[in-house]
Amino acid sequence: MIYINLLIIFLIIVFIHELGHYLVARFFNAHVTDFSIGFGKPFYQFKDRNNTVWKIAPIPLGGYVKIKGLDSIFSKNSISESGSFQTLSLFKKICVLLAGSVFNIISAWFVLFIIFFFFGITTFLPIIGSVMENSAASINDLQKGDKIIEINQIKISDFQDIPMAIGSSSSINIIVERNNKIINKNFDLIFNNDLNKYIIGISSSEDFIIKKYNIYESLKNSLLFIPNYYISSINFLKKSYNENTLSNQLAGPIGIVKMADQMKLNKIKGVLLLFIVISLFVGLFNLLPIPLLDGGHIMYFIISRIFSNSLPEFVTRMYLVVGIAIISFLFIVVTFNDIFYK
Repeated sequence: MIYINLLIIFLIIVFIHELGHYLVARFFNAHVTDFSIGFGKPFYQFKDRNNTVWKIAPIPLGGYVKIKGLDSIFSKNSISESGSFQTLSLFKKICVLLAGSVFNIISAWFVLFIIFFFFGITTFLPIIGSVMENSAASINDLQKGDKIIEINQIKISDFQDIPMAIGSSSSINIIVERNNKIINKNFDLIFNNDLNKYIIGISSSEDFIIKKYNIYESLKNSLLFIPNYYISSINFLKKSYNENTLSNQLAGPIGIVKMADQMKLNKIKGVLLLFIVISLFVGLFNLLPIPLLDGGHIMYFIISRIFSNSLPEFVTRMYLVVGIAIISFLFIVVTFNDIFYK
């Protein structure tokens, strides 16, 4: 059941991405000849009144929209007749190419709003569940059941706030509540070689509350989540790169399946959370300036415009070869990583 849910999530995300391209292309009067979910010979298809053939194909590894003239963007023999992608201005071409990722990000935001407003967010109370032996917490008499009020003058309302409050500090000021008494402590942290950072040495009690939000708070928090998610992801990748552990952090199809198993896709909230994570990833990944991706096409059009649409043919061929090489390399790396490190 988990794998069926994962496949459905992926195909919905693909449909939303391609729908973005389709709708914006139609808005600018570019003719969309095909809209396919899946690859290979379709087992179901129909043609609508706009002469677009809608297809469902058996290989569920993605999808595509075929826009008239888009296949010839790297060719000298461009199609300039009515309805061709080639007749669009640079601005309109970029809008069509951006639309898929924009739709993915908007759909992720909408699902986030639903979670905030209808389900609420699980918040783990900042109560110490256990103290590691010989840790900074143990040495300085922090105890199970202590409620953490403040660290380094930062209010703590969620156990997950603690790492952010500590940051890269090697010492802390901590205020806890114990038996209705406030205790203020200052002490040095102990460096953990495995984690490569200073730690306090405590774990959560796993006591939690589900906090629900009104419409305004749901809109605000869901909108703020997306840029914060991307910033945190970029910072994490930078840190992994600096520590030479970047390749171990990448995940491919096998890794996603394992993550799906951990997120309990038999529950609606787990399904929605995975939808958000994959949608945000697909939205950003497709905007990377890599040939064959939407971002690569955008970069090509901009460079081509700078050179007055007169790039030598060998340059465009090399551009495609580089794109295939990069995508193939990434696929091999993440698959290898999934098998041997996940």
